[in-house]
Amino acid sequence: MEHEGSWAKKPNSRLESAVVMADLRQRVLETVREDIYTSRLAPGERLDESQVMVRTGVSRSVVHQAVRDLSEQGWLTSVGDGCVVCVPSPEEAAEIDEVRRALEEVMVRRFVVQASDSQLRALHSAMITFEDLAELPPDPAALMWARDNFYGLLLRAAGVMATLEVLVKLRARIIVLMCASLCLPGRARAAATEMRELYEALADRDAERAVRASSTHLDRSYEAGFQALNAMRTPEGGQAQE
Repeated sequence: MEHEGSWAKKPNSRLESAVVMADLRQRVLETVREDIYTSRLAPGERLDESQVMVRTGVSRSVVHQAVRDLSEQGWLTSVGDGCVVCVPSPEEAAEIDEVRRALEEVMVRRFVVQASDSQLRALHSAMITFEDLAELPPDPAALMWARDNFYGLLLRAAGVMATLEVLVKLRARIIVLMCASLCLPGRARAAATEMRELYEALADRDAERAVRASSTHLDRSYEAGFQALNAMRTPEGGQAQE
């Protein structure tokens, strides 16, 4: 006979089911994001949900949920009865850029005023990690992780975590642009130099120089990203087809 109250020790099947579903959805999210990072899913390419099902071993309903999440986050764009990898137009990138600049200027200025020495050391470590990765063959996923870690530390030290959700959504809308830029020969090293310039300005507590360094990094990232995307659209490096 069961002891009174033993029901409380039994697993909550509904909760377990929810956890399993969340894990499966996360598997799909990570798979599709990785494909976008590495250009296995090219800019503007339609996502094949059946192929995602085979690769991840999850049901169509879970894939649908994950695709909806990716669309809401800005990684994918709905087209007809499916989704394609989001590719920002120059006009959209300019609009996103304007918002990012405003947010990042606030972040940089607040970091200069209130970041502790330990937070500055953590930022230095994150910068070194990016520099080390930049010396290796291009790995957009690893480079983006390192870059996000650098900027995440900036946000936390600046005490503006309320802007994180906004920045994450903006980042997703231009992720193809950012990944493409890091695949250009020499771009990862150049980005590392730009991030070092930003770090050194922050370490000197020079807000104006830090704002300029942050702006320069964004400018060059966007420029390289569109250069890389245009090259992808140009057959064998020749003139783009009409």
